[in-house]
Amino acid sequence: MIRAPRLCVFLTALLANSAAAQTAGPEAARATHLLQRATWGARPADVDAVLAMGRTAWLDRQLEPRKIDDPAAEARLKSFPSLQRGMAEMVAEFQRLQRERRLAAQVASDTVVHDRRDARPARDSAAVRAARRANAALAPQLLLLDLASARITRAVETERQLEDVMTDFWYNHFNVYFGKGIDRFLVADYEANAIRPHVFGRFRDMLGATAKHPAMLFYLDNATSVAEGAIAAGRQRGLNENYARELLELHTLGVDGGYTQQDIVNVARALTGWSFTRPGGRAGDGLAFTFRRAMHDAEEKVVLGHRLKAGRGMEDGEEVLDLLARHPATARHIARKLVERFVTDQPDPAFVDELADVFIRTDGDLRAVTRALFTSERFYADAAMRAKVKTPFELVVSALRVTGAETGRSRGLVQTLRMLGQLPYNAAEPAGYPSASDDWVNSGAMVNRMNFALALAAGRLDGVRIDARGIFGGSAASDPKTRIRLLLAQLMPGVETGTLEATILREISQPSSSADQPTRDRDARRQAAVRALGLALGSPAFQKK
Repeated sequence: MIRAPRLCVFLTALLANSAAAQTAGPEAARATHLLQRATWGARPADVDAVLAMGRTAWLDRQLEPRKIDDPAAEARLKSFPSLQRGMAEMVAEFQRLQRERRLAAQVASDTVVHDRRDARPARDSAAVRAARRANAALAPQLLLLDLASARITRAVETERQLEDVMTDFWYNHFNVYFGKGIDRFLVADYEANAIRPHVFGRFRDMLGATAKHPAMLFYLDNATSVAEGAIAAGRQRGLNENYARELLELHTLGVDGGYTQQDIVNVARALTGWSFTRPGGRAGDGLAFTFRRAMHDAEEKVVLGHRLKAGRGMEDGEEVLDLLARHPATARHIARKLVERFVTDQPDPAFVDELADVFIRTDGDLRAVTRALFTSERFYADAAMRAKVKTPFELVVSALRVTGAETGRSRGLVQTLRMLGQLPYNAAEPAGYPSASDDWVNSGAMVNRMNFALALAAGRLDGVRIDARGIFGGSAASDPKTRIRLLLAQLMPGVETGTLEATILREISQPSSSADQPTRDRDARRQAAVRALGLALGSPAFQKK
């Protein structure tokens, strides 16, 4: 670990000199900028590919992810058990194991009462041990390790980079928290089926898919929301406004969208009865959306001045979603979030209006909106170039991509992202993780980021392997300045890094070894190379995008 006082001196020297200064011409600068925002990190070969085919052609290819072969990522993802099991299977297995554990505990307790000398064999029987092992595989910490590792692996490996970046954006927009009850078994399916297939489809389709998915229905409690006075599952319950409030405030209109508290109440009433079946339940053997008419409020409602007639059922909720998906405030809210995430923390109102117009004109066609975002001249404005700081997930994944790291089920990476504050699926609040740079930048965070970079370079992260020396491009140059320049060109293509180069050279300088100490000299060079890599990855220059 690097000590904070010395680190602060290093970072202070760089912060004043880490402005964007592209060295390979304006088109290369634009290509790099596009890759920094539309992928999980720009590598020299990626820049060359965009320059060869043109930015528009590259973008259009990425907007059709099903046409991009992705065998390496698909093969790697098969090694993660949590992605291979359905949510209903996992919930049913968890419930069965809970019953077995309770039964085993009761058997052990009864044995203790009967004869204390026989208690240990009962408690440690083969059946009890097997149940304990199986239950451990579904423990929250192990499931999250598997899911987060798979999320990192896909981001590093996939050729469908834009689809994966947009999946992250939309999952965060429609956030579901892993840590709430059975949602730990549901979030993988939620991302795979409610989010990813719709990122370049119609917004209304994604809105409906998230509204009906058991993960969202459970997370924001709509599954248990019933009309006042109705009876659900033998118990008297009432209206729950949680989902209705977040639907209006976060998912569609935005906090300034012009709705009232009464609108929230009436949206909640319109969505009563939207629930899901559970494994082994009377309504079905799996986990799936269901409409429970007995729970629904069939009285007349008014939402945003729009009247919903009395005597209807599920169509009340569908009509509300139609209304919200096509509302101008929704278009502006979505456009503003896109600009804030992918362009600048202070969205240009003209750019927001530009994207909102595309959203309205195309009836929420997210492929068209995404294309408009990344082809607009406003996206390439000088003020947007390297104007944002990478989030923790972006930092970690971009470092893994640019170093060619081999990753798998990695406790080291999961612990790093937890420490940095952006572990996938672990945002507890419905708003998800923030995208503004100020939310991620402070002195403590910068120290933690640097320590991650140094640990990665030194090979101290569990489940991650990199060839630090190979990152210098295979050069046999012995001149330290040349080697550092090659390193920085590999890590930050197209970025002016003269000041960073000089700073790293000072940091890694070592007294010359004597002629009779060749082994010690080689060790010193290797250590210097590793430290140079860590300092470069932890520098503000690498953390800007």
